[in-house]
Amino acid sequence: MDGNPISLARAAERISSKSLRDSTERIIEFYEHAGLDYEHWSSGFNMHLGFYRRGMNPFDREAMLEQMNLEVARRLYLDADKECMLIDLGCGMGSIARTVARHYSRSLIKGITLSPSQVRIASELNAEAGLADRIGIMRGDYVRLPIAGRSADGLWAVESACYARGADKDDLISEMARVLKTGGRFVVADCFVHCHDREFNRVIARCYRTACDGWALTEMPAIEAFVHALQRHGFRDIIVENISWRVAPSLAHAPLTVLTFVIKKFLAGEPFNRHSINNLKASLLALMLGLNRSKFSYCLISGTFEDPTNNG
Repeated sequence: MDGNPISLARAAERISSKSLRDSTERIIEFYEHAGLDYEHWSSGFNMHLGFYRRGMNPFDREAMLEQMNLEVARRLYLDADKECMLIDLGCGMGSIARTVARHYSRSLIKGITLSPSQVRIASELNAEAGLADRIGIMRGDYVRLPIAGRSADGLWAVESACYARGADKDDLISEMARVLKTGGRFVVADCFVHCHDREFNRVIARCYRTACDGWALTEMPAIEAFVHALQRHGFRDIIVENISWRVAPSLAHAPLTVLTFVIKKFLAGEPFNRHSINNLKASLLALMLGLNRSKFSYCLISGTFEDPTNNG
């Protein structure tokens, strides 16, 4: 290969672009083949863990899933009497957007997903809920949003930030900083690692890699690197809440949910595709990873964007 620095840089750029395309295609393929499986987890197509509050019924998974949606909205500091434009980064079937729209009637929400089937299903569910005029679902990449800069009052990424690149997810955070207004709020809910995966023992490393592969992830976000990236891009008043115990009751539903899903498919004579199998394995392995509190935690991270170029 030519040793010219420009040639080497171009070659590295081509490799990086191919890697990004391959990763994007894996994500799309996974959700096109396993996305509908999530209806067995949630009748409202909530594709995330739930939030348990004292007094709730820990056996009512759907209520905990909806509570997570409300916790996200609460940390956006939304005013029910004020119009706002919100963005759901990696919106899935649009469940969080529908919850927010029902509780904040003056909100307009744009959901972004790579999956064509999710665009279709989310749009249908929004129409059935009478919310099609306030929630728009677009197919696109959340690191290249078809949205004008400084136009959003708030945004969230619930169990979707993990699909961005790198341990710090800098490409996603950079785009968040581009589209948010000064003073705009963000909320990220996800599983974070506390160390490099080289520090995992052999069993945990195997479980971690299998779970990532099963969900079409390159790697989970690292908490310290993620927060530093937020700070670099102008986010302030960052609050990191370790809510591992809050999500534990819903995560505990995974084994029985997986078992009943397998029985349901078997009795219906429906075959399993490899993406569904990988999803089931990853869901069970998440329990084992979650028990390693020194290495993993489920966090709600929120904060405010302060435009560093705005000196006014």
